[in-house]
Amino acid sequence: MLREVETSKLSIGMYVADLDRPWLETPFPVQGFYIRSHEEIARLGEFCRFVLVDPRRFDRRLAEAAPRRAEPPPRSRPAKVVQLPRPSVCYEDDASVEDELPAAKAAFDASHSSLEKLWDDLSARRHVPLRQVRAAIDPLVESILRNKDALAALIRVQRIDRHTHEHCMALAVWAALMGRQLGLPPDEVKTLSLGCSLVDIGKVRLPRELLDGEERLSKAERVLLRSHVEFSLEMLADMGDAEESVRDVVRWHHERMDGSGYPDHLAGGDIPMYARIAGVVDSYDAMISPRRAAAARSSFEALMELQDLSPEKYQTELVEQFAQAIGIFPSGSLVELSTGEVAVVFSQNTGRRLRPKVLLILDAEKRRRDQLVVVDLKSEKESAVRIARELPPGEYGVDAREYFL
Repeated sequence: MLREVETSKLSIGMYVADLDRPWLETPFPVQGFYIRSHEEIARLGEFCRFVLVDPRRFDRRLAEAAPRRAEPPPRSRPAKVVQLPRPSVCYEDDASVEDELPAAKAAFDASHSSLEKLWDDLSARRHVPLRQVRAAIDPLVESILRNKDALAALIRVQRIDRHTHEHCMALAVWAALMGRQLGLPPDEVKTLSLGCSLVDIGKVRLPRELLDGEERLSKAERVLLRSHVEFSLEMLADMGDAEESVRDVVRWHHERMDGSGYPDHLAGGDIPMYARIAGVVDSYDAMISPRRAAAARSSFEALMELQDLSPEKYQTELVEQFAQAIGIFPSGSLVELSTGEVAVVFSQNTGRRLRPKVLLILDAEKRRRDQLVVVDLKSEKESAVRIARELPPGEYGVDAREYFL
């Protein structure tokens, strides 16, 4: 039933089921997707001469809502060419998930305790040296560099409360995964993670009700919330000497590629790379966390939203690299398989983003299994089994924390 279509003849609403080349030779993060924009068609044309379309899955709503092709509006100022750095380090896991979990748990507990105290000190306007924050973040990075999955799973399953220090701790981990994916040297990965861990410290000076309220923010409240950037920079200056790249992350992590961000309305390559990375990981973590007037999205939904907002808001290449770094279904995610079984994603398979290793918890009738089994979905034996959907935490009474703590 699949139909071969030249990329120049594609239209919005079509469902791309396959490409004229291996998926992993392209930046597209999902093996099968609806075409939602003319930009997406142009992007396909950069990599493929033709694609295979499933005519049974044409989405008329997307087609009817599609705008006509239009010339992009002229920029008010030219933006720098945006390029990712060439990888300088090729990372391989030095430890398995099972071997790294105890060390990752120790790093998690120590960092959580340290950051909680440091943030209490900041709230009380007591001096916090930057070296103390660095000492709390570095063990997290070191664990990620040894194994990319163990600590990432812990961050995902452990975070229940929405305290600022937990958000900053998560950002440090997502940033470390990105730095590793991009092949940055270890010291630079630590600098990137440190900067991301500090982006919201200024929020400790904002009214608690502004951060915890359930209603949507008014215009005046949004202006007040944006002042956390200025507060963060002031607090960072009080902490002691910080690298310029750390200051860049704190100042510009809310800038966007089309110049619509704040505080300085930078655009494109005028935004430093670490700040562009911080924008991606900060937005991702906000999307997968419960927010005022909005439920938490699944990781898959968050990645799709980031992709939909690229390249206008986020650099497309960075979103693609982030998807590869964490996986379409990240470690620690609760998922339902095509067999009806329920599992927890245990670790990623490099190059097979939709086929990680999973720990089977419930059978097809949603009964708890007598024996837990790790299944590699990329193996030939399991080739017919796929992940059908990501489940919300706690679905069917499964607490993923039981299997990582």
